[in-house]
Amino acid sequence: MKATKRNLSAIALLALSLVFTSWYFLPSKKKEKYIRVMFYNVENLYDASDDEGIDDAEFLPKSELQWNDERLQTKLNHVAQVIQAVGGENLPDVVGFAEVENRRVLDLLIQNTALKKSGYFVVHYDSPDKRGIDVAMLYKKDRFTFLKSASYPVPMPGDSARPTRDILYVKGMLPNKSNLHVVINHWPSRSGGTAETEPKRIAAAQVAKRLCDSIQANEQNANILLLGDFNDYPTNKSMREILQAEIDTTIQSGNLFNLVAWQKGDNRGSHCYKGDWAYLDQVIASEALVKGSSGAKTYYNRAMAFRADFLLTKNEKYGTMEPFRTYGGKNYLGGYSDHLPVFVDVILKEE
Repeated sequence: MKATKRNLSAIALLALSLVFTSWYFLPSKKKEKYIRVMFYNVENLYDASDDEGIDDAEFLPKSELQWNDERLQTKLNHVAQVIQAVGGENLPDVVGFAEVENRRVLDLLIQNTALKKSGYFVVHYDSPDKRGIDVAMLYKKDRFTFLKSASYPVPMPGDSARPTRDILYVKGMLPNKSNLHVVINHWPSRSGGTAETEPKRIAAAQVAKRLCDSIQANEQNANILLLGDFNDYPTNKSMREILQAEIDTTIQSGNLFNLVAWQKGDNRGSHCYKGDWAYLDQVIASEALVKGSSGAKTYYNRAMAFRADFLLTKNEKYGTMEPFRTYGGKNYLGGYSDHLPVFVDVILKEE
C-alpha cells in the first residue's frame, strides 16, 4: 500500500511539474492573445574583424582570446537556441539585446542560424561606447508593427569619462491596434567600484526617466516596457529614486513598476556574483500596462528570468550554479553568456 502511495505521489509531482513547465516556458495555445518580449545580455557578441575606431582588439583571431569565425558561429547558434527556448512553441515577438558589436552580427544571427526563417527585423544604432558594444532589438512585424525608433545618448559625469551605450527606444503597434513603447537599456558597469561608478548609472537613469515622462506626456495611458541590463539592483538609488520604479507589489499607482523586484532568494535572478543570484537584468512596466488601461496588460508573475539547465554550470568554489559563459577569464568555455535572459508576456485585451 505504501509503495502504491509513493508511486501515486511521484506521478502527481511529475504532472504538476509538467503543468508548471508548460506555463513557465511555453506561450499559450492562443498565441494571438499576447506577445512575448525578451531581453538578453549576450556577453560580447563580436565579429572577428578589426573595425576602425572600435577597441575590439581583444576579439580578433590573433588576440589572447583567439576569437575567430568558428567561435563566432558557435556563439550565434547559442543565442539563436536561447531565443527559441524562451519562445517555446513560438519565437518571442520582440527581442532586446545588450553587448552586440554592430549590425553585422545581428544580420548573421537572423540569416546564418536556426532563426533564418524567423521573419525578424533589426533595429540598431551605433553607440559611442569605445569597445563598440551596443543595444539592439529584433521584432516580428506581423506581431509588432514598427512605427518609429530613436537612440538616446547618456552624457557621463566628468569631461574625461568614457562614453557609454545609448538607450534604444522603439514604438510599435500590437495586433489589437494598441501601442507599445519598448526601451532597451545597458547602463554603465560597476567595474571600478560600485560607489565610484554609481553616478554613471544615475545619469543613465535620468535619461531613461525623461524619455518615459516624455512618452507619457504625449500619450495618455502609454504602454511602456523598459528592459535591460541596468547594472544596478531594483533597490539601488538609480532604480528607486531616479527612475522611480516601484518595487512594492501592493502599491496601486505610480509611473513605473519593477515586475521582477519581488523575486528574491532560491537562485532567483538573471546574474550570479560570488554565488549570490540577483536581478541586474530587469523588466519595468508603466502604470497603464500594469492596470491594463490601454489595450494591453501584464502581471508580476508573467515577468521572470529564463532559467534552463543548458544555460547553467556549477561554480565549484561557491557550490552553486551560475550562468554558463563564453569565456572564463582568458579560457574559452564555449558557453552562452554571463547573464540569463529575462522575458515578459503582454496580454492583448480584446478590441
